[in-house]
Amino acid sequence: MKVTALLVGRRGTLRVETGLTENVSSRGARVVSTSTWPLDDTILIAIPGFNFRSSARVAYCHSLGVGQFGIGLEFVGAAEHLEITALATSLQFLQT
Repeated sequence: MKVTALLVGRRGTLRVETGLTENVSSRGARVVSTSTWPLDDTILIAIPGFNFRSSARVAYCHSLGVGQFGIGLEFVGAAEHLEITALATSLQFLQT
């Protein structure tokens, strides 16, 4: 199943991006993104339609060509600081 995921990173500059999920399991997901993500970065992945939110570690980021990247994410559980940062970033993004 492919669903839209909201990705929020915290290493370096914060950004909010949507991507399509592929191969979702209880341990992780592969997401097709329009930008690269640093290896071992910790990001928040949220899938709004399924009321799902988790911290995830970027396990790999491969170019798929034409401005798309396949990102392997390993779910690592919720982290309070990351969720607060993500919420603040999302609110700033919506206000601009």
